[in-house]
Amino acid sequence: MSLSTAPAAKLTLLNKISCAIFGNVYNPQGIRTGNKILRQRLVGPTVNSYYPNVKQIKLREITRMAPEMNLIDQEEKTRLEDLSERKKRGKGPPKKGQGRRSTLKKK
Repeated sequence: MSLSTAPAAKLTLLNKISCAIFGNVYNPQGIRTGNKILRQRLVGPTVNSYYPNVKQIKLREITRMAPEMNLIDQEEKTRLEDLSERKKRGKGPPKKGQGRRSTLKKK
């Protein structure tokens, strides 16, 4: 007896048994199950291992731990100087409650 002359019920039973033996998912209707994606390797560990896991210590943390060293952060110092210069020219941030939104309400 060849496979072409076998009844459909026996073929589906044969397919079900072969799936059980070989560890495949039995899916007679051909519905999408997402099995292909679930079998793929996870990407997360590869991405995490690409970037070094080094914590950078900032000068602010050092000055907080040891204030007796009197360290000065040059970047912060220049930032504050720039801010004071901008305020002198009237380009600094507005006072609380006097921003753009409050001026729109007055019109």
